[in-house]
Amino acid sequence: MELVSKWIMSIVGAAVLCLLADLIMPEGSTKKHIKSVMSIITLFIILSPLSALLNKDWRWDNFFDDSLITPDNRIIDNVYSQQIALLEESLERKLSDDGYKNLGVSITGYIKDQAIRVRAVSVNASQCDSANTQSDYEKIKQKIKSYLNDNDVVVIVYG
Repeated sequence: MELVSKWIMSIVGAAVLCLLADLIMPEGSTKKHIKSVMSIITLFIILSPLSALLNKDWRWDNFFDDSLITPDNRIIDNVYSQQIALLEESLERKLSDDGYKNLGVSITGYIKDQAIRVRAVSVNASQCDSANTQSDYEKIKQKIKSYLNDNDVVVIVYG
């Protein structure tokens, strides 16, 4: 990878030298000849790795080292956290549409096969006026299980 960066830097350096020569030289036939020479030099710099590449074994592994490419787990974790937060908001909105307003929903989940699996849902019903009996708590549990389409999820309603 270091060779590629050196090659790119030499191309950039040649381009800068061509630009400077173009700016410094006065107009006329001499400027045309110098521009031609600088273009040929730049072309040789661009083509210089070809000889090394033609003499090598052409394998894709030579170009990219997989050990240098690693995912940034902070970004992945942030995306999963945002997905869980959106799922919590969605459950709160659906329960609010069913008449259970001001519920606080908190989801505990884990990642399996690059997807979020909900392990448990806890619902704070202390601010909700319409959920004050055990039967209301059971209805909320059943609604959440049906929304998630998972009867194995643990739902805890408190408040």
